[in-house]
Amino acid sequence: MYIEKYQATGNDFILFKEEVLNPSEVAIKVCHRRFGVGADGILFPSSSVVADIKMNYYNSDGSIAKMCGNGIRAFAKFVYNHQLVSKPVFKIETLSGVKDIVIDSDMIKVNIGEPKLIFSEDELTQSYDSHHVYHFNILDGYILSVGTLHAIIYDVTEDLKKEAKSIQNDPIFVDGANINFVKVIHRNHLFVETFERGSGWTLSCGTGVSASVYHAMMLGLVDQGEVFVDVKGGKLVVEVKDNQIYLTGPAEKILEGNFI
Repeated sequence: MYIEKYQATGNDFILFKEEVLNPSEVAIKVCHRRFGVGADGILFPSSSVVADIKMNYYNSDGSIAKMCGNGIRAFAKFVYNHQLVSKPVFKIETLSGVKDIVIDSDMIKVNIGEPKLIFSEDELTQSYDSHHVYHFNILDGYILSVGTLHAIIYDVTEDLKKEAKSIQNDPIFVDGANINFVKVIHRNHLFVETFERGSGWTLSCGTGVSASVYHAMMLGLVDQGEVFVDVKGGKLVVEVKDNQIYLTGPAEKILEGNFI
């Protein structure tokens, strides 16, 4: 199978030009960092009737992800480079809706969409409003969704970050969530670390960064306008306009070849 590997602020992905048979099995095999190529997940295209192209994403453990903010930038660059789309402004279908893409040289801008703040008992195991604190075991935080579910926890010590897995398994979640630890540096500057469902600790999580900026803005911890976010894998920019979240950052190809 012909593959290319991309990284987007340290989040790495294996990309295929065609639909993948048995994608869960392939993801587990190719993403293994000892017996495969190594990656946080796989991405491959399929046809769409509602957008220019559809993105399919599987985590390294074989589970399906509805959306990935870093993955969609890598996918956008990949399909544009291979002329699977004809112009630098296009739409990608995901399991969390259609996303608008703008490619400008090495930077890719994605409309992540409008966040979800109010949850019924069908979506979580209890009703919840993102304006209110939720008590996770020994830590307090918040929950919201930007196509994927995120917990937001502010100003946590390194020692308490070890609780990420137990927070991910909190009874409120039907099928886990991504856990974001957020530090406010300035009124337009955050540092975010994410423990992802299906991948564990990653160098960057695009939807996690998007959710973190929106929530910090909602609480008045950062100002309106562009917010710069440091992650362990680099830097991202998030902007909220008309309640839509826009994520901008790089994505680059780092290898190509055939996987047996």
